[in-house]
Amino acid sequence: MPMSMYSLHCTPRRMRRATWLAVALAVALAACAPLPPIASNAAAPSATHRADGPLRVPPSLITLTQPAGQQRLMSTADNQSYWLLSEYFETQRNEAYCSVATSVMALNALGISRPESTQYPDFPYFSQEDFFRGVDPQVANAARVSKEGMTLDQLSAVLSEFPVDVKKFHSADLTLAQFRDLVRDTTGHSDRFALLNFRRLEIGEVGGGHWSPLAAFDAASDSALVLDVARYKYPAVWVPIAQLYAGSQAVDTVSGRSRGVVIVSKR
Repeated sequence: MPMSMYSLHCTPRRMRRATWLAVALAVALAACAPLPPIASNAAAPSATHRADGPLRVPPSLITLTQPAGQQRLMSTADNQSYWLLSEYFETQRNEAYCSVATSVMALNALGISRPESTQYPDFPYFSQEDFFRGVDPQVANAARVSKEGMTLDQLSAVLSEFPVDVKKFHSADLTLAQFRDLVRDTTGHSDRFALLNFRRLEIGEVGGGHWSPLAAFDAASDSALVLDVARYKYPAVWVPIAQLYAGSQAVDTVSGRSRGVVIVSKR
């Protein structure tokens, strides 16, 4: 008959000690036993995800908070976009609003006349909540973009309704050298900003098509700083230009054309 906890405590000392040792050994052996195999239709734990925060950054990318990332920002002259964009850094309000958050950052950073804000009634401000207020709903509207996001051509058309100059570049029409020059020339100024449309896969990240502004270019490492507006997912990172170019060349399945860059500047 199995020994109860009551009888265990009432046995002589040597017997109690031997019984406790046996229990401890059994627990230790159980802990060392192999786990049962995961069912074939169950998802194995992903090495990419963390339970306590954002996704793990691919090893080819350098975060801005790393010493090497900070050194790149401080040593390059092509960092003028960073100072203003960082002041108006936004997190996209839903998972399809990357184009909206990116645009709002740029519009506020340009220092142009700002509209009335429902979010901040006493202060004019470009916000994600009011972004589509003056936009032709046939071009884009909040409900649809909240589900589908925006293509390169679509965002270009939307931004053209704001008091800014807009130039769009499909990466399929650019060489790698032209893409690099475009990024360098834009990030070296504070009166224009590069909004990048790319696919995360090509830079080693998890996810599909995405928008974020480029804040700096470092010639020594041939990389650009992406201020990721999905801040709950990835931090700001330095990405090799070749990878960004490949990501922006990826075809957008909605438009059937490559992704690319939109440059917004003061008129």
